[in-house]
Amino acid sequence: MSVELRLDFVTADFAAVQEGLRQCSSLASLWVGEVYRSATPRYARTGDIVTGVGSAKMGGRWNPPGSFPTVYASLQPEAAMSESLATFRYYGWDLYNAMPRVFRALEAHLSRILDLRRLEILPYLGAWLEMARSEDWRALQRAGREPATQMIGRAAFESGLEGLLVPSFASPGNTNLVAFPESFAPGSWIRVIR
Repeated sequence: MSVELRLDFVTADFAAVQEGLRQCSSLASLWVGEVYRSATPRYARTGDIVTGVGSAKMGGRWNPPGSFPTVYASLQPEAAMSESLATFRYYGWDLYNAMPRVFRALEAHLSRILDLRRLEILPYLGAWLEMARSEDWRALQRAGREPATQMIGRAAFESGLEGLLVPSFASPGNTNLVAFPESFAPGSWIRVIR
């Protein structure tokens, strides 16, 4: 499965990320758990909050704009709040403009997730993860360059992974789930907890 991107994000580095991901793909495993998402009331409806359609259009830290649906969620509710405010903080916008927010608890059952926090990943993707910690992904994207996180996310999606567990950059010490609904195998899902 290949992704057509709106911007020209073809780089030689992507091949190296793909190879690193291929070498650690045997570490992918089942992941079941509760996660949290924050959205504006307009997009917080049960049918909208788990589609990832908005991120497919606009992009996000782990997926390029004009690419594939990606559901961003956090394992901790506090991280979901920090992540939802990160763009406002980045641009220096008043935080009250981010409100109101709706927080939803979701449950996930995903059969092929790669946990990028695992030490076994470092020999294969460690340099890219270190780059991801220090780069300004929004500025790179505006300049027409693909950030390391988006290369990793794109390679993960194209390899058929259902998602990634990643460190939260907006809430250090916490974890985010980055899920690719179009890659879900039969029996994999994310749904709102009622």
